[in-house]
Amino acid sequence: MLTAVPVAWAVEDVFPAVIESPPPRYPAEEFYLGITGTVVLIMDVGLDGAVEQVFVEQSSRNRALDKAAIEAARTWRFSSAVVNGVPARGRVRIPVSFAWEPGDAEDEAMRERALTLPSRLQMPASSVELDADGTVPGYIEDPVPLEVGNVADAIAMLKARGSQRSTAGMPPGVAIYTLDGENDRTRWLVYEGAHYYAPALVRKRVAHDGRHAYLVTRVLCEAMEADVCARLDRGVQRPYRQRAVPLEPGPGR
Repeated sequence: MLTAVPVAWAVEDVFPAVIESPPPRYPAEEFYLGITGTVVLIMDVGLDGAVEQVFVEQSSRNRALDKAAIEAARTWRFSSAVVNGVPARGRVRIPVSFAWEPGDAEDEAMRERALTLPSRLQMPASSVELDADGTVPGYIEDPVPLEVGNVADAIAMLKARGSQRSTAGMPPGVAIYTLDGENDRTRWLVYEGAHYYAPALVRKRVAHDGRHAYLVTRVLCEAMEADVCARLDRGVQRPYRQRAVPLEPGPGR
């Protein structure tokens, strides 16, 4: 639940309180890559409880997450502020967090898929260090080669044999595919056309090391400018954590 925090208010007055706050849409590209973050917004609330202006006080350091938070905030409704017993405009500060929290169903699906993997698709035992909070690095390089040798052939393969998810809300030149093939079920983020990273792709799949299941990643970038590929690599490999799913479910599951 979102909690509005007054930016500056007298103790005896009433500041705006959240009434309706539809959650922001998690940008598909950022969700796929595991990009998380928190945006701190400052909002001016009118006499009718509508949001009049939205400012970013603290960025998530990701433009798409910031934009999604702002767009959602503009639709929120508040109770009006009260100053000296009279309705008034108010200003509040609200943090908006983007984080993927898988549940039991997602855990079980990942566990079942991991347990059916042939040995060649598994990771070496104890190859990934498990943290005390049950997480592993967000970026784990997949040792399994790509099904094809270049981006163009990969895109042709995905369009012929893969399933493309809805493109609603996706930036131009970005597509996500699922492929059931020789390397089990893989998910692909593809950059093509005039996109800055094009031609490039990111492949993710479920793997396990005998103890835990997690996602592993492989990147192929063929952009003409070397610094473009380096920027994509930095984005994919940025420091973050992903939850590792035990191959043996815990008590009560």
